[in-house]
Amino acid sequence: MRGMRSYENKCGGANGARVRRGAQVRKCIGAIVLALSGVVPASGQTASADDTMVAYHTLAAFTLNGGAATVSNLIVRRDRVEMTFTGTFYLTKPVMGRVTGAVFVGQGRFHAAPPPNLFEKQNLERVLKADLVESDFKTAVLRFTDDSPGLIGAPVGGGAAAPPSVQQLATEFGTRTVKETGANIASRLLLSLREDEQPGLFIAQFDGGRRGRFTFVMDHQGRIPTTNFGINGGEKGLIFAYDRLVLTNTIWLAFYANEDYSSGITPYSDGFDLVDAPAYKLRIDLREPRKVLKVSGQIELVAKAESVSMIPFALTESLGERDDARLKKGIRLKAARMDGSPIPFIQEDWEGGFTLLLPEARSKGERFSVEFDSAGDFLNEQREIGCFFPFTHGEWYPRHGYLGRSTFDLTFLHRKQYKVASAGVRVKDGAPVVDDKSAGETVYQMQQAVALVTFAMGPYKAYSKTVTLQPSGELPLEFLSLPNYPIREGFMLTEIGNAVSYFSAMFGAYPYPILRAAFHPFGFGQGFASMLIIPNTDTATKGTYRFLAHETSHQWWGNIVGWRSYRDQWLSEGFAEYSGILYAGKRDKPSAARELIEAARTTLQEPPRMAIGALGAGRVTDIGPLVLGQRLSTVQSVNAYPRLIYNKGALVLRMLHFLFSDLSTDDDQPFFDMMKDFVNRHRNGSATTESFVEVANEHFASMPLAQQFGLNDLNWFFAQWVWQTEVPTYRLEYDIENQPGGKAIVKGTLFQENAPADWTMPVPVVFKLAGGQRVHETILAKGRAQPVRLTLPLRPESVELDPDLWVLSEKTSAKRR
Repeated sequence: MRGMRSYENKCGGANGARVRRGAQVRKCIGAIVLALSGVVPASGQTASADDTMVAYHTLAAFTLNGGAATVSNLIVRRDRVEMTFTGTFYLTKPVMGRVTGAVFVGQGRFHAAPPPNLFEKQNLERVLKADLVESDFKTAVLRFTDDSPGLIGAPVGGGAAAPPSVQQLATEFGTRTVKETGANIASRLLLSLREDEQPGLFIAQFDGGRRGRFTFVMDHQGRIPTTNFGINGGEKGLIFAYDRLVLTNTIWLAFYANEDYSSGITPYSDGFDLVDAPAYKLRIDLREPRKVLKVSGQIELVAKAESVSMIPFALTESLGERDDARLKKGIRLKAARMDGSPIPFIQEDWEGGFTLLLPEARSKGERFSVEFDSAGDFLNEQREIGCFFPFTHGEWYPRHGYLGRSTFDLTFLHRKQYKVASAGVRVKDGAPVVDDKSAGETVYQMQQAVALVTFAMGPYKAYSKTVTLQPSGELPLEFLSLPNYPIREGFMLTEIGNAVSYFSAMFGAYPYPILRAAFHPFGFGQGFASMLIIPNTDTATKGTYRFLAHETSHQWWGNIVGWRSYRDQWLSEGFAEYSGILYAGKRDKPSAARELIEAARTTLQEPPRMAIGALGAGRVTDIGPLVLGQRLSTVQSVNAYPRLIYNKGALVLRMLHFLFSDLSTDDDQPFFDMMKDFVNRHRNGSATTESFVEVANEHFASMPLAQQFGLNDLNWFFAQWVWQTEVPTYRLEYDIENQPGGKAIVKGTLFQENAPADWTMPVPVVFKLAGGQRVHETILAKGRAQPVRLTLPLRPESVELDPDLWVLSEKTSAKRR
């Protein structure tokens, strides 16, 4: 969102939410008896784990036995959403002292205006052909922990069963929601009650109107948006609908709270994490790879909230409904323990994770650990090459929050004919297993804290070499290839070594003890800390050089420096793409970089491609700004994410490269100094777009272009190229006047079109003089038309506007009047 900056909330605790002091847990006499009747201890008391499980089952049952309330034109407002009800609410009995659900039958209206965000407005136009979300409805299923019951009013006939058709709506809601989103609503309600979240959770699903079935979530801790939708920039509200055609959810609106827009700041979603996980010790059993992947081990945890008694974890959450993938292929928790004793957990079919119930609450800063056993058919077998990979890298072990950093001790059990590749140092390689003579044990240790790890298993053969990095010294390289498969292992090792050497010099020291790559047969690569997963790319072309360098540079962009939210992922993929372009220009020839830049620019002009295969209207570049990250990819624009986050992200970084360079002396070292400083400040941490802006601003003030044009910072640059969508056209019209002594004056106008009236951008111009001399000048395009007057030592033979494609534009031209 243009102008919105996200910061850590300074309120303390769970970001200011009122949290019960669970360290003072005490069992309440008669709690079980009360719970069995639909009542459990209220929020002023704290229940045991057994009591909490009873409460959970009551919430999950969603029995409408709390009476009914008839309303007329009842208006319920939740942030920017207004709902009007005329009809009857059928309610539940209280759980933990609160009524937590209702089903409405009657006539209603739903109204939600988009937030002050251009993308949200444009997204509504694309998905709904409307400027707001508005619909009638006949039924609504509501779950809440806020003050909704007080608004509905006192029910009558408590204990009487709701009509069967109404109860069926309640019964189907939870099952359908977990299947379509992976979110366990009853578990989320329970956590909200235990944490005494304020103002509380609100979820409503509407049906029977012209918009069909759709859902509104207002989650002030951002847990459902983060875990189940990957939206973790601090957004609290979602309005979405499930698309049965493509079996995915289409987000109509995502928004911060109204007070966030008013203040201009909002906490990131990770500010509501309940725990950190500084260390994993995992045992991964791959001995039956065609049947099951077994993962067990220990997770060290540190409480972040004032009191932690429930911990939700994500696990294989991105699997969808197609082919029943999340149900049949997802990894399921089998058991959990603390100090050797079993602890209860919540996990439903189709759920993208689970929730642990601790035997006693843990206070802020307290360290503890949990042990777990899990299993599932989560291995992707490539039969033609005999290799196995997780269906989704990084989702095969439990995680809390988004991309937290941990150390990893990984023990793999596998059949002897296989070799396992993973992250960090390999301290055992196929060692004998005492109780299984057909198996081997391979151990990897990653002692630096990283965000994600993965593995690959197959009949690999390891090839290795050593490369010398400046200034850190020798680095071992390893490529796990397949015997009898047409791969030039020497080429792969050489290019990976060349790339890591180049980037170590450009961006700072490589920190990991090894760089390993394992072959996979897919048309993409992924760069994890110290480990690449890459296909066979061993032809000496600019595309190969760019690709291998892109994946290698992810050691810096995504691992050494992570991205904090989906809004910041262009700092990883865009930076890696431009790093690959730079390397290709050095490794192949300068024209290779230009060709790759031209290709990237062209993709921005392509039409959006829809999930059904048809082409949409307009251009990909107009879909949304870089800070929208994965949200750029919708059923109407499946090609927008790679075109914008990768390609436009790379071209934005190229423009910064230009702004930090002196083209007249070909000195671009200040750009790499700035990038190296950015890495050093965020090493082993996460960056945001705003924190990158801060680093760039500090360095830019002393740059020649900044001093030439009186530019104090780069806020204007990022506001345009990162928070907006325009791609201007530049047109220089000029005359040449001869001056005494052979000099010349170039006069004219630089037109900046297809951009807002206040758009500002320095644009390079190159004058070719007699004898092959070139003069580099820069014109500050400010507004629609900028007068130009430049004095040259000789009359130019030609004038070229931005011939080296430094500035992103739809079209650039220079013409003499």
